[in-house]
Amino acid sequence: MKILLTHTYFLADDPLEKKVMKPYPPLGLLYLSAFLKQHQIDVSVYDTTFSDYSSLHDFLEKTRPHVLGIHCNLLTKFTVLKLIDYCKSAGIISVLGGPDAATQVEEFLSYGADVIVSGEGEQAMLSVLERLREGTPHQLEGIANVSFKDETGAIVQNPRQASRVQLDEYPWPDRQAIDLERYLDTWERHHGQRSVSLITARGCAFTCKWCSHSVYGHTHRRRRPEKVVEEIEFLVERYRPTHLWFADDVFTVNKRWLERFTNLMKEAGLRLPFECISRADKFDPDIAGMLKELGCYRVWFGAESGSQRILDAMSRGVSREQIAAAARWCRERGLQAGYFVMFGYPGEELPDIYQTIKFVAEQQPDQYLTTVAYPLRGTALYREVKSRIIYQEGWVEQFQRNLEIRGRYTPELYRFAIQKLASEYRRKQLKGTGRELHKQIFHRLRSLYCDFKIKQLSKIRV
Repeated sequence: MKILLTHTYFLADDPLEKKVMKPYPPLGLLYLSAFLKQHQIDVSVYDTTFSDYSSLHDFLEKTRPHVLGIHCNLLTKFTVLKLIDYCKSAGIISVLGGPDAATQVEEFLSYGADVIVSGEGEQAMLSVLERLREGTPHQLEGIANVSFKDETGAIVQNPRQASRVQLDEYPWPDRQAIDLERYLDTWERHHGQRSVSLITARGCAFTCKWCSHSVYGHTHRRRRPEKVVEEIEFLVERYRPTHLWFADDVFTVNKRWLERFTNLMKEAGLRLPFECISRADKFDPDIAGMLKELGCYRVWFGAESGSQRILDAMSRGVSREQIAAAARWCRERGLQAGYFVMFGYPGEELPDIYQTIKFVAEQQPDQYLTTVAYPLRGTALYREVKSRIIYQEGWVEQFQRNLEIRGRYTPELYRFAIQKLASEYRRKQLKGTGRELHKQIFHRLRSLYCDFKIKQLSKIRV
């Protein structure tokens, strides 16, 4: 039985990533591939990042796997639906996993998918494949985290169960299954670095209402620092990276773990530039110092809002003062601080928007990224605003990221808020330098124009 795994993300179709050009391979899929191979499953991976749908279709026509495992996320739904249609026509069993599949089980199964794996994929996928050797996708009762349609067409959702497997029991990601050099070459060509991603943990136990916990739930499991150092040594020898990305939800969540990891990295003579994500309440001067020792140059924080009222509504569990302190400690240790900033959270009003603009401009993080809040299935935010979500199209045509929430401002207002933030941030940078007065004037005028548009648009609600 031939198994093929794919993730349906095409870089060429992502205009934002084409500007940034910092692609990373699908680690979750590579972990799954390594685990299945460890259990003597005939599995291969079709990496779509540098490909397109036509090439994927041709590959499927040529190889005709018995089972196609498809990773689903927010950006890939429409391609996933095309693959489900193809599998039905070609007699291939489709097994969906990932955050989108886990929160839309009934919809994907009703559309035509054969099996949904919710939660951590390794053991559930192995059990499904073992059952398929002897039966059909309609006979998967008793396998935790698996949903399917029985012989009558009724949807069966087996109970969810958190994994108790120690992460060090899993093999490293099957990076040999893809052309990793393509990623490294892309990074080197655009940024002069060869960057590799890895994880030291799975899951996040924090409670931010807009964040999806559909795969790991509210759990957090960490690898032993010794095993992480072993993997980094392997990566350095095999791929010669000059940069790392620790893809954990919160890299600094355990200070004692970080201390041990720092000592082991020094003993091994390893020091590579890297970025990571932290939380302001899981950060202090000692942690900043250890990150600097390790080679870290930028730490990302979920600032989200400059309004404490909105931070509390989000259940962020951090304060404005903690966020400001974290950025200050970064600067004192020679680290860059990056902020994630969110507009449009339900309940946010104009004073909150202006507090966010002022806070980010005054704090002057080295970089910041903005988004407008959207209600992801399975999140606490989604449950809170479910009755107010506007579905302009049916499920097949609807993109979760484009869902609007009745009662908040229009998308156009948030566009002007983001523009105003950009101008105020830049104006603050230039102020007092005595240089580029014309740019200061430009940003002042653009900021005032944004004020005018925001005031106009504030009279309109979705």
